[in-house]
Amino acid sequence: MKTNKLFLVLSVAATLGLASHAIADHDFDLPINGDFRGAPSGYSPAPGWTLTADGGSARILPTHDHDDFILELFATPNRSQSVVSNKHQFPGSVLKLEAKLSGAGNASLGYEAFDSKGNKIIAADRAVVQVNNYEQKVKHYFQMTLPVGLIRIKLTAEAGSKVQFQDVDAEVSGPVLQQAPPAPGAIAAPPPPGNIAKPVPPAPAPGVPPRPHAPRYKLLPVELFLDFATLGPDEHYEASVPVGMDIDFDLSETHATQWRLISNDSRICRVKLEHDRDGKFNNRRYKAEVELKAIRPGTSVVVLECGPKKVTVHFTATPIY
Repeated sequence: MKTNKLFLVLSVAATLGLASHAIADHDFDLPINGDFRGAPSGYSPAPGWTLTADGGSARILPTHDHDDFILELFATPNRSQSVVSNKHQFPGSVLKLEAKLSGAGNASLGYEAFDSKGNKIIAADRAVVQVNNYEQKVKHYFQMTLPVGLIRIKLTAEAGSKVQFQDVDAEVSGPVLQQAPPAPGAIAAPPPPGNIAKPVPPAPAPGVPPRPHAPRYKLLPVELFLDFATLGPDEHYEASVPVGMDIDFDLSETHATQWRLISNDSRICRVKLEHDRDGKFNNRRYKAEVELKAIRPGTSVVVLECGPKKVTVHFTATPIY
């Protein structure tokens, strides 16, 4: 039996400081046309996307998959170049953006949030990633602090960069933020003058371990891929993920075999298993795309099986204080 450790590091836009109950077990995929379908090769952005007037250019490139395309953005030396998606309803408080990137220079994934009428931008943020000729998968979380009505996704090649975007996904989760009306006649008191000492947290009761600090996460620049041919018959991994976030990895398949889920505690971990057939005919690649999302604190043993081989992930969902 092989025993390895899979500690996948996630990225957040800021220190979220979310309580473990803050993110509900529901997800909503924004229909942003992240495969860039519907535009002829060599033309400007696909339906659902608009090229901003920044002085650069864009074009659509084909891939090995007949229904999956690439958006390539060129930026001038002194100005960035972006595309923005259509505006979509935002039924939540956490936005997760994923994409495959390659090229030269720097790329950014971000959003612009609007009020309920879609007339005023009330928030915006982005994550900047250095890209190169090797394809990398990136993932970033954005926490909303204001009620958002509509949102649009913004993809950018920073000044002097050429960036290829592929498989762009936007997922919404978490409760919808509600605007609380102020109490009648309530007026915020001004802060007292001088320096204010930070409150000291109370000491834990005897025998009670201190509450751990919320960890800080960095961007995961690569996607784990497990080749069926090199896997042993019984592979074991470990993963530790904060509640409300997820990890993902790929498992190779063949035309005759598929990975299937045979064990998991769905109260702790949500497993999304999709079978991807990338490419055409003799060049087709078969793989299972696995996503594990932490639902509530605890541990789950996730077991995946394909023919004579088995992959087990000892999954721990950790609370966020």
